[in-house]
Amino acid sequence: MSILHRSFFVFLILFCGFTAMAQRPGPQFRRPVCEPLEPRTKLEELDWRYERVLIKGFTQVATINGRGADIRVDAVELRESESATRVTGLVIALRETGENPRENRAFVDYDEITRLLSGIDEVSRVSEAVTKLASFEARYHSAGDLEVNVFRQSRASGTAASVSAGACDRVTAFLSLDDLDKLKAHIVEAKARLDEIK
Repeated sequence: MSILHRSFFVFLILFCGFTAMAQRPGPQFRRPVCEPLEPRTKLEELDWRYERVLIKGFTQVATINGRGADIRVDAVELRESESATRVTGLVIALRETGENPRENRAFVDYDEITRLLSGIDEVSRVSEAVTKLASFEARYHSAGDLEVNVFRQSRASGTAASVSAGACDRVTAFLSLDDLDKLKAHIVEAKARLDEIK
């Protein structure tokens, strides 16, 4: 094969390869693997709507300083201006405390708040009595990707808790059981604020 033929052959391969690559959609056309395709809560569903005027009312109830991230609890009301659509619930936002902090949030619909409070109660009561093994973990996961864990990694370490938010780029705060009780009390307070505007 002559040099001219080889050069033409290499050119042809490169040209076909670049043409094929140019026809592929860029990353902007693909959703992240862990991003949900459908909203999981009524608050998310309303928040995701396009070409609508959304009105948001909110009250910041409290912030808890956790290890690794702070947790903010907001009572929220979302309304569409053109229709009678109105949804209430909580936004629980976690913001990391280090440099370049990430933030993520979880929506909790009003009708899920009671289940969330029961879930926190139940995981808080879990102790070494549930297993004969050295470690244990109990977890409650809400529809909107709020996760509450109570765990013990070894008999020497005490029982602790963590709260996480988000499907992608999760943010996690580590808490004592006393702080988890405070979080529960703030959620009860936020529900009371929402009951006032019914």
